Parts: sequence; C-alpha cells; structure tokens
Amino acid sequence: MDEDSRPNLPWRLIVEWMSSGEACFREVLTVYYTGKTRYQSVDIVELHGLGKSLVLDGKIQSSLHDEHWYHEALVHPIMLAHPNPRRVLVIGGGEGATLREVLKHKTVERVVMVDIDKELVELSKRYLSEWHQGSFTDPRVEIVFSDGRKYVEDVAEEYDVVILDLVDPMEKGPATRLYTVEFYKAVKRLIGENGIMVTQATSPSLTPTVYAIIAKTLSVVFKKTRPYITYVKSYNGLWGFVAASDTHDPAKLDSKAVEKLISERIAGELRFYDAETHQWLFSLPKPVRKLLSEENRIATDDNPVYTPV
Repeated sequence: MDEDSRPNLPWRLIVEWMSSGEACFREVLTVYYTGKTRYQSVDIVELHGLGKSLVLDGKIQSSLHDEHWYHEALVHPIMLAHPNPRRVLVIGGGEGATLREVLKHKTVERVVMVDIDKELVELSKRYLSEWHQGSFTDPRVEIVFSDGRKYVEDVAEEYDVVILDLVDPMEKGPATRLYTVEFYKAVKRLIGENGIMVTQATSPSLTPTVYAIIAKTLSVVFKKTRPYITYVKSYNGLWGFVAASDTHDPAKLDSKAVEKLISERIAGELRFYDAETHQWLFSLPKPVRKLLSEENRIATDDNPVYTPV
C-alpha cells in the first residue's frame, strides 16, 4: 500500500496492548514529554478524548478525563471505613493525585509516600500540576524514594491506612513483588488489627484471573477482604481494587453513614465519589462474583502473578 492510498490515520499513536491479540489505539495530539527514567518509559501527552495523560511503559496510568474515577475510588472508601485515619502510607502514586485525595481528610496528620522512581515524581511536579495540586509540598507529607517492598519490611512506624497505588504486576516490572502474600504480611505488620489497606488490583474484565488472584492472596492474610470496582474509560473497562483489614469493612457503610462521614471529615471537592457511588462500587456483577469465588491460587514471591502484556 503506497502512502497516498493508506487509511487516514494520524501519524502519532499510543498503542496499548491488552493481550497478545488485542490493542487500543489512541491519537496523540500534543507531546509534553517523552523519555525514560531508570525504571520505566514515560510519555506525558495529550490524547484524543482523554486530554493530558500519563503513559508508563506503553500503558495509560491516568488522564485528566477520568483520573478522579480511579483516585477517589482508591482512597475514600477505606479512609472513611477507618474511624480516625491519622497516619497514612502511600506506596506508588507518583502523579501526586492519591496524595491529593488523602489530604482532603481532616483527620490526617502525616502521610508518607514511597515511590521508587524519583525522576517520575520530578516529572509529575513539572508537568502534572492538575493531578497533584501542590500535594507534594504539604507540610504533612514526607516523600521517600525507595523500593516499596524494602520500605515496608524495614520501617518500624505504624500506620492506620496503607494505600497501594501501583503499576500493574508486569513480568520484570518494578511492582511484581508488591502483589505477593509475603508482601501483604509485611503490610499487615504495619497496620495491625485496627488498620486497613487497599490495593489497585487490575481489571476484572481485561485481566480477570490476575484480579481474582490478588483478591485471593489478600484473603489468606486478612480476616476481611472486600473486592470492589469502578469504570475507567482510560483503562478501556472495569477497574478493580481490594480493601483488606482484620477489623474494618468499607462495604458495611450504608449511604447515610457515608454521607455523614463525607460531610464531617472531607474538605474539598469530590468529583466522583459520594454516598450513592459508594454503594455502586461494592455491588459486583454476577460474573465477577463467580470469578472471585472460583479462584484458589495465591501469588507468592516464588510464584508471582503477572499481567499478560
């Protein structure tokens, strides 16, 4: 096919592979930055239909179009489930948006954010102000540049809440050892019986086996595990999370309780999350419930779970 007769496709595309035979093509309208850090490739671009977006290793991490659908769902259900979340640990979250949401809670006195990729955080400070909104410089925040697994295993500090805002467990990727039973046991040591944690858990529609294995792995460490989901257009489907605790269960909060807690404890605008949305997040479709009930595998350091591509 010669140049004049080919389909009218834009010259610049982000091609995100979902599996070995399926990909999503998105038009790049503007390039703000493209390069590599020590740990991953980074593209900060304007995408058709999504706006400014962060792309790591070829996978969209968040976009201005719907990052709040992800970050508010990740943070607020477990923060409200804890009666007094004062000390919070965030692993990952290099854009600063998870910090932004945590800091909306009036009870919070200290937040430690641990990210392995200092270069990415510096790029976020420069290019992603819409995400972090100054959160990196809040006096309650300490930024630690370290491997998240090492930090959790070595630190003596106790936390009320741990939030794992991680990249997917790609083979040879930086986060694989942050989805194993050994790591979750180390997290449990930090939060004890009265704390609560949450992890992003990939997609129950795009990578259902991975999602189910993560949920099953947490269930052998904690007494209460609660998978939940949202929809994120940037991720091309449903996206999953799993909350875990020995004591607290965010799904037990009814609409009146959530509405009251939001009013009393959250300062600032919520664009996605409210009492009605909370109930929807925990209302899993029948196929997802079936998937979770049938999965018996757990991820270990010797036998970790990987996303397909």
